[in-house]
Amino acid sequence: MSARPPPKDVESGLTAYSTGGPRRAGRLRTSYDGFRVQELISLEGLVQTRGPGLVPVYRVTKAGIDTPHVAREMAAMIKSETNYAGLKDKNATVVQYISARSSRASAPPELHGSRFEGELVGFSKPLTRGMLVGNRFRILVETEEDLSAEIEGCFEACRGRRVANFFGYQRFGLKGGVNRRAGRAIVLRDFAQAVALLLSEPREGDDQDAGEARRLCAEGRYAQAIPLLSRGQDIERRMASHLSAKPGDHLGAIRRIPVPIRRLLVNSYQAYVFNLALGRALASGLDISRVVTGDNWSAVKEGGLSTGRVHGVKEAAPPGAEAVPLLQIVGYAYRNYGSRLDAFLAEVIKEEGTPPSSFYVKEAEEVSSEGGFRAAPLLSKDLSYEAVGGGFVLEFSLGKGEYATVLLREVLKPEDPLAAGF
Repeated sequence: MSARPPPKDVESGLTAYSTGGPRRAGRLRTSYDGFRVQELISLEGLVQTRGPGLVPVYRVTKAGIDTPHVAREMAAMIKSETNYAGLKDKNATVVQYISARSSRASAPPELHGSRFEGELVGFSKPLTRGMLVGNRFRILVETEEDLSAEIEGCFEACRGRRVANFFGYQRFGLKGGVNRRAGRAIVLRDFAQAVALLLSEPREGDDQDAGEARRLCAEGRYAQAIPLLSRGQDIERRMASHLSAKPGDHLGAIRRIPVPIRRLLVNSYQAYVFNLALGRALASGLDISRVVTGDNWSAVKEGGLSTGRVHGVKEAAPPGAEAVPLLQIVGYAYRNYGSRLDAFLAEVIKEEGTPPSSFYVKEAEEVSSEGGFRAAPLLSKDLSYEAVGGGFVLEFSLGKGEYATVLLREVLKPEDPLAAGF
């Protein structure tokens, strides 16, 4: 009997599975070392000698800290704002690359942060997201069950491009879907609601002090809430401090959130809409593994982890071309081209009550988003696994912006993703 997505999945728009099969017992992230991520990045312009316009580039190994916090610590160390190609998981051991933004940055050979180490690897132009190719994963699934059949079935579906390229749990958080709900509120210009969600909404796992702080924020007693907020709740602390000084300035409070995270809130809501549309397409039996006439599509580049330019619905894919259908990410540039996938997206947009034009936020232009396109199937390569004492180790590479937890979700189909370490 095939499992059905649990409520936690539905909160993230994950309303379908790409593969059949029952739930299996297993757990991820029992240690940082059990969830390893290696960034795959193109550094063709990297040189060993500093030159005009070039900035220092560091290979950073981190665990237990998210990328924006590492970037801020590094910025203080090298006396320059920083660039990185992708946000990486906090609850993992990650190797990624971070550069200075200014050619005047200092360039010590090593950096030692609170939960990261940096090694100078050379000099280049500041890093951009376009340099990111993908990520290599090595993940331990702890279990007493034999998952061989589930892993092989999932890998076979990946190779056949039948696994949906959903946005994973990390895009939303598994503690109430606050990120995507706050993003929707921002898009609808309900800044007070966005602040209430971020500051006052209870979270699973809140300790007594955090719960009390959220209650005080809900009552508008921000000054009293601030001492109860932990060091890790620095964003909440900034927002509460602003509202304590300027009661009612909800947009100002949102602007105390770092810009990348501010944008991530809106992106989280866009991802939710994308997932809903793609899930409906799967449930309808639509084949996402191949391009048919009338699709927006893109050719798969050499290496198999990235795609080229977007082709319109009136452009037929050349016979024998390796190509994948694309689903739009809603934004102010969205247009219904009449493709197979557009039909599902248009339906979701209407039900959500957030027209594409609303993603241009005049009051906060920095969070506006024009949207874009994303491959409907997951792009993967070099998939392998082995049984080890107490579980299975899976290794695979995914394209940039793709989620290992989306692949692992197909293997375990967890009833409680949070408890399972997702």
